[in-house]
Amino acid sequence: MDDSSRKEPFRYVMNQPIDCWLEIPASNNGPGAGKLTEGILLDLSRSGCKVRTSLNLRFTAGDTKLIIHFQLAEEKLQYEGSVRWGWMFGLGQFQYGVRLDLQEAEEEQLLRELEIWTHGRRAQGL
Repeated sequence: MDDSSRKEPFRYVMNQPIDCWLEIPASNNGPGAGKLTEGILLDLSRSGCKVRTSLNLRFTAGDTKLIIHFQLAEEKLQYEGSVRWGWMFGLGQFQYGVRLDLQEAEEEQLLRELEIWTHGRRAQGL
């Protein structure tokens, strides 16, 4: 029997934020649709992530879709998600919580990459 009360999967906090690109799908009608904007990945789990960017989404929670592009270890990753929350973080910067909409194969890929990334950081003493 599992005595764990943890409901959320483990979240990996990036002590050194990872560069990423955010893309609003071309199917969206808003400004910036289909274009890439730089950002940084602050933390990550198999259910979501936290990012910071200059992109002002002016979102309605759950209605704003985006695609996040980043590389943890060996593969370039690209996942679609939904913005769950956001706020202004300093002058011209915005921070967003994104729920990832992963298929089973994507989740397995992400877990493999997280494992490689974690082992690499341990080997470096980080």
